[in-house]
Amino acid sequence: MIEETPSSPENLVLLLSQHQESIFRYIYCLVPVEADARDIQQETSLALYRKWEQFDTSRPFLPWAFRFAYLQVQKHREKSARTPLLFRTDVLDLLASEREHVADHLDRRLRWLDVCLQKLPTPDKELVISRYARRESAETLMDRLHLSRRTLFRRLELLRQRLHDCVTRQLESEG
Repeated sequence: MIEETPSSPENLVLLLSQHQESIFRYIYCLVPVEADARDIQQETSLALYRKWEQFDTSRPFLPWAFRFAYLQVQKHREKSARTPLLFRTDVLDLLASEREHVADHLDRRLRWLDVCLQKLPTPDKELVISRYARRESAETLMDRLHLSRRTLFRRLELLRQRLHDCVTRQLESEG
């Protein structure tokens, strides 16, 4: 029988599953290469597992996980010392601190973005998903949709503006 205590590994798995997107976004704002951010996220998960018994269950999980992620980002920077760094350490510290402070606001914006995206007509929604979620190239979209580059980018710009306005309205109505 599995021991059901607050510090059981099963609870860590549940928390990691629940917060994996937030942890990834935190790392990705500090490390601009997605593949590196994914590697750091895996290392962060391992570090959290190794230290799980030290977690104080009376405290929030996400700030604790962010500290581990930040340390893994620092380790990555040290390993990558031969390549030019994008940010100095003091700038990285500032970014990490700011990202923690705005995490809830960004999560709310993302939830509203999903709602607003669902309100778009299907072709517009598919275009946004293809370009930004699936990361299809402009050339692929231009060929598939028979659009000029200018028309494609103008359409994407208008859709981004509609989504931004929708999210802003929802957040304002939220208070």
